[in-house]
Amino acid sequence: MDNNLPNKDNNTSTVEIRVLLSDIWRGFIKFGWIAVALAVVLGGIQFYRSYVRFSPIYKSTATFTVHTENKVISGEDGVSAYSFYYNRDTANQLASVFPNIIGNPILQNRVCEDLQLSYMPATVDATCVEGTNMITLTATGSNAKLTYDTLLSVIENYSSVGDYIIGRTKLVMISEPVVPEKPSNSLAWRSSVMKGIIIGFVLGAAWIVLYAILRKTVKTKEDIKNILNRECVGVLPQVVFKKYRRKINTDVIITNPLVGKDFMEALRLLRGSVQRALSDGEKTVMITSTAPGEGKSVLTVNLASMFAKSGRKILVVNCDLRNMGALLLLGDKMNAESVKYKADNFTISSVDELGFDFLNFTDGEKHIRNIIRTAELKTLFSELKEKYDLILIDTPPCGIISDATIVAGAAETVLYVVRQDAVMQNTIRAGINAMLETEARFLGCILNGAMGGLGGYGNYYNYGGYYKYYRYGYSYRRGYGYGYGGKKDKR
Repeated sequence: MDNNLPNKDNNTSTVEIRVLLSDIWRGFIKFGWIAVALAVVLGGIQFYRSYVRFSPIYKSTATFTVHTENKVISGEDGVSAYSFYYNRDTANQLASVFPNIIGNPILQNRVCEDLQLSYMPATVDATCVEGTNMITLTATGSNAKLTYDTLLSVIENYSSVGDYIIGRTKLVMISEPVVPEKPSNSLAWRSSVMKGIIIGFVLGAAWIVLYAILRKTVKTKEDIKNILNRECVGVLPQVVFKKYRRKINTDVIITNPLVGKDFMEALRLLRGSVQRALSDGEKTVMITSTAPGEGKSVLTVNLASMFAKSGRKILVVNCDLRNMGALLLLGDKMNAESVKYKADNFTISSVDELGFDFLNFTDGEKHIRNIIRTAELKTLFSELKEKYDLILIDTPPCGIISDATIVAGAAETVLYVVRQDAVMQNTIRAGINAMLETEARFLGCILNGAMGGLGGYGNYYNYGGYYKYYRYGYSYRRGYGYGYGGKKDKR
């Protein structure tokens, strides 16, 4: 075996990593505002908690040595005498049981009586200096003077409870408590706010990364082959226009010089692929997609014009009667004088600028079900095939309504438009399966709106061209939906 052959698994892994990084970058472009919003919200919460609701805490401490009572026998008459001595064990014991002493109601009542309050204004803790008989009492509270007074009262009254718990003890003060001049906690609101901003941004970024990982859409022509198990017959780049101060023509039609030579070249390649995919005698090609906005109408018009440039007689049939995407795109290129043939429910007009004819049904939306019938369409297409070299049929998305399936029963072949990173893989697969169940032969998929460069999916689609101003999304104009009745909102 030749060791110089490229490793297919490694190449696949490299592509997958590149696609994932591209998805993450595109996710940040699309949803970066979420990370920013979370950063602002959490930063604001931290500002409120650390600055607006800041509560100073004061501490006052006192350090003692602990002496315990020791009974000794002295004198001939056997009279007992008492003295105090250093005791490390007693200091440790006092530190461990001091919380019980402080919590004793008797001591608390005496402290409250001294301070003339109904509650303990500060908490008192005890710690033992390891290896010594020294103990440190620390009072903590929100008021400097009351914290100091609480510690003094505990020192004066602790024996009323402590003597019963650990025996008689004597505390010799080494370091006297003082009234604290400043709080022990600082107003570090800036660091708290920055912490909140970082946490918010990280949470937002994590959501975007998770979104990119879980978003199972079609992103490359390899996805069409490996995931959808279909042939990719062509790739069309995303068309964007530079921003000008004056109004420009943003129609994505090959007669518009602003669409760029890369789009034209991609269409020429697509024309060749479709031509090779068609068998002898096949003249009717329906073009559909899974969902609205994937660019099938724009593709149909441009592909028809590209075929017309090769000297063929081309007809575009508008079977997308609920949305009229192709008609909207061609509206200003046709007039009453361009009508070549008029029947009871349709007209055929000449689109001289683009070089093809356009068939539009004229009964309107009230009679869609009477027009979109397989038998009637078969008869119509059979008659039209005698007059035209190729018939391209623009149909509604097959994932929305059943019109596309009905049209497929009358057409000979199907081209399926897949917009890059737009529709979930399972939904696309369901639409393709619906087309495969019809009599029409499935020619393959066209990856539309492909992007290259940073945020794109590799050099396959790096057509160069224009900046991302006035981006044309290949979508239908507002107000033209696929709801029942398909009412148009003329705005």
